[in-house]
Amino acid sequence: MRLFFTCFFLVGMLPAVRAQMHKSLLFNGKGWPGTYFLRTDQQQPRRGSLRVYAHELIVFTDQGQTLRYKPEDVYRVQVGRVRYTTAQGFKAKSGLWATRQSGRLFVEVLDSGRVSLLRYTHYVGGHDNTTTTPLATYLLHEAAADSVVALPVNSAGKGRRFQQALLPYFAARPDLRQLVEYGAITIDSLPALVRALNSGQPFYFPTAERPLLPPAGPDPAPTGN
Repeated sequence: MRLFFTCFFLVGMLPAVRAQMHKSLLFNGKGWPGTYFLRTDQQQPRRGSLRVYAHELIVFTDQGQTLRYKPEDVYRVQVGRVRYTTAQGFKAKSGLWATRQSGRLFVEVLDSGRVSLLRYTHYVGGHDNTTTTPLATYLLHEAAADSVVALPVNSAGKGRRFQQALLPYFAARPDLRQLVEYGAITIDSLPALVRALNSGQPFYFPTAERPLLPPAGPDPAPTGN
């Protein structure tokens, strides 16, 4: 009986958790000076104070305007040293389940070149909106490919499926491929591995770095626009 009520409670909470998940898709928590390029004019930089959400780019211009763009309208975004592009068709972590993201979303670019390493981050939490937990999904995208590949990661930040997903991308670099085969690469050292591949340089295990932007917070209440 206790198990029944526990399951009933968890199932009842799913709509609230999912609502919070979709309401808290935020990458940088306040407006920051940045540059963005629209798909209709990919060579023309546009500037403003930017908020990058998974489903929307909000731009505050020097003229006092507030502009809103969907991921389908934007080619790329840069806020400080942080770059964003868009991706779709991948499965993202959502707590105990994974949800396929059929629509185009903003994702962070950790490295780019022959292979791009992308990160999609969203926040889940209780419906009282007092606490949130970040969930990150890492994606790989080959320059010649139309789709992205989500990397399966276990609780230790690696795993057999993680290795198998990585190996095809490093066929031209036996030194890097060997590190993957030996299980020496985790999700934390993956950006340095992809950087070595794209730059043609040796791989060095990364040291701790300062965050590029302040920690993100939850999405403000919808405006209805």
